[in-house]
Amino acid sequence: MLVTFLGLVSASILPTVSLVIGSLSSSGRSVMKIDELAQELSRAVHTLFSILGLVAAVVALLMVIAVVPDTPWRLPYFLIQVPDAARRALQSLALLFAVAATLEAVKIPRILARVLSIKKDIAIFEARKALADKSPSDADVRQMFAKKEGFGNTIPLDSLRS
Repeated sequence: MLVTFLGLVSASILPTVSLVIGSLSSSGRSVMKIDELAQELSRAVHTLFSILGLVAAVVALLMVIAVVPDTPWRLPYFLIQVPDAARRALQSLALLFAVAATLEAVKIPRILARVLSIKKDIAIFEARKALADKSPSDADVRQMFAKKEGFGNTIPLDSLRS
């Protein structure tokens, strides 16, 4: 059951990596944001591949555990015999790699949240740029709302009473 679960985890990593790589494009983005996004996506790909490697190590160890002979080890200088020592050592190593894969997987939500934040900044930048491109210039606004001659002139009150 553990090998099946780890196989499903591994099968989901490669499509995720291709989606992560495909999400980097340069349309209407600032160079700084493209660089930030590329760094975060690079971290995500590195983390996903390290998880894939750790999962592969766990699966390999689980397969080796299945074929290791059941031979006890006698500790030198002691009268103690450890039954099934090779299998227990391999199980401990498999547990260590599984914990390492889990700790790597914990990084993924943080990376994805950072990518989402960068994408939000990029979308705001693009929306502001599109709005600025579509909005009329100051000269166009003055022409649309032309003022009559004499608008805003100061007239002394004495000149109005006479």
